[in-house]
Amino acid sequence: MTVKDGLKVLSVLFLTINHNPNSMHLMKKMNFLYVLAFLFLFIECSPKQAKNEVSNSKYCANELSLLSVSDSLKKIKIAYHLEEKQLLSSIEEKLGDDVCGELVSFGLILKSEDVVKVQYRKMCDDGMILCGKRYWNAKMLLNEEGLLLIDYELSSIDSVKHWLHQNLLNGKGVKFKETSLKWEAKTPKDSIEKTFTAIMDGYLLKYEDLSQQFFSKKICDLETSQINILKEKLSFKLQLELEELIIILPPPPIEVIEE
Repeated sequence: MTVKDGLKVLSVLFLTINHNPNSMHLMKKMNFLYVLAFLFLFIECSPKQAKNEVSNSKYCANELSLLSVSDSLKKIKIAYHLEEKQLLSSIEEKLGDDVCGELVSFGLILKSEDVVKVQYRKMCDDGMILCGKRYWNAKMLLNEEGLLLIDYELSSIDSVKHWLHQNLLNGKGVKFKETSLKWEAKTPKDSIEKTFTAIMDGYLLKYEDLSQQFFSKKICDLETSQINILKEKLSFKLQLELEELIIILPPPPIEVIEE
């Protein structure tokens, strides 16, 4: 019998007793039963309410914890249509930070009101040139039409979460651990935000695998200590590429002419 059914039975009994003039003693018992029913209803509903009561997010508290969206993290919205330098200046102004050479983290508020933790690195204007490739980083590029490249191969936004699910920590070739996203000023906003959500969902699919592997439980049912273990296995990292990384190719080999 559900709580709702139990309350219906109590209501019928209450009406029956109310029409009986010799039922004061039973009436006191019924009032006591009503109190017990209320307490049972409160206890039954509280865990479910707490689980879903995370800023109206579709993610549970454990999932948000894995995505590293902490309360201490400053959360802002950004203007996707700005050019790189303007966008960087706008973000710095909202965060009140102007740090070069270091990763800066913040919570990016999406249209859905979900918040994703992102990072960016501002290059220092010191004449130094950064070059190279982060081989563990799954690089994603969106052009002005919303077409997507993943690790320099044409793909679709809908396939992002499945790609990450298959390639994060897969042990075959490159062990991807991080992601980065870059877009053009004319890239549709919906395409950008859809990609952000797909990246979050891709990581969560991988976390779900790890949760079943180590604890045989769903993510939302884990204890805090178990969530921390998953973070050690795979840390959620999503970097915004707001500046061009200059890649310097080595000079061609010198051809030696024998006389």
